[in-house]
Amino acid sequence: MTLLKHITFDRFLLFIVFISVSSSISLQFIYNLTPCKLCLYQRYLWFLLLIFTFLNLFRPIKKNKLIKYIILLIILLISLLSFYHSGIELNFFNNIIACSQNSGLDVTTIEELDSIIKSTKNNDCSFPKFFLLGLTLSNLSFIFSFILFILSLIFYRKNLFINYDKKN
Repeated sequence: MTLLKHITFDRFLLFIVFISVSSSISLQFIYNLTPCKLCLYQRYLWFLLLIFTFLNLFRPIKKNKLIKYIILLIILLISLLSFYHSGIELNFFNNIIACSQNSGLDVTTIEELDSIIKSTKNNDCSFPKFFLLGLTLSNLSFIFSFILFILSLIFYRKNLFINYDKKN
């Protein structure tokens, strides 16, 4: 029964992560949303999570403790990064990662500067570009990844932590 629960949860996790990754890519191309640096870092972590959740399905239960630890770590990192990103959008934190693009152009006239400003897309982390139900994508990512982290801890608890407690 426990093995069935883990396999079912692992498939559920893979499905949810796949939906999340494909949604972010779809939103970028459908709504022409250019991701900022923090969004890209989160997306890289989601891709990494997708790979490890896929690998987790094909490893024997006894040999995939390391993969489960990595999955938990990646989900925790996504949660922390999206929390930080949400805090920047809400002006709770100062941004220590420069999200705005440095054009590197030397402008000599006001007209050139005006042209550059009008043609440049805003990629600053502190200005959200898309809202769903009053939440930004980084807010949704935080809520979503935090719930996934809690669920993963619940489902992987016996496999990862109970054996340790029995030895002590």
